[in-house]
Amino acid sequence: GKGLLLPLFGDSEQEWAKGLRVTLYLAGLAWCFMGVAIVADVFMSAIEAITSKTKSVTVQIEETGETRKVRIRVWNDTVANLTLMALGSSAPEILLSVIELMGNNFYSGSLGPRQSLDLLLSI
Repeated sequence: GKGLLLPLFGDSEQEWAKGLRVTLYLAGLAWCFMGVAIVADVFMSAIEAITSKTKSVTVQIEETGETRKVRIRVWNDTVANLTLMALGSSAPEILLSVIELMGNNFYSGSLGPRQSLDLLLSI
């Protein structure tokens, strides 16, 4: 069959040995998984750097009347984790929508623009 990306070399690829094709496609799949792992690692490092930010706040102690500077966290860990969970659970649908739009010359397909918009707004 003729897919959007595969087979990479058209119908002539069907004449190749099955073992060669399996090896090439498994190597490509492993390469894609490594790319996803690298992007996820960078993304998690960025989220950790963002959520670990602190700021100084001056607090007055009521009993003694003295003031102290206290460092508090800017971001709530729960909010950051929920954002990551929403992104992670919606990622497959978002990627399918992007692939569909690119494959249809940026015209909506069977998923439709409404679902794509809903997925992006859920993040």
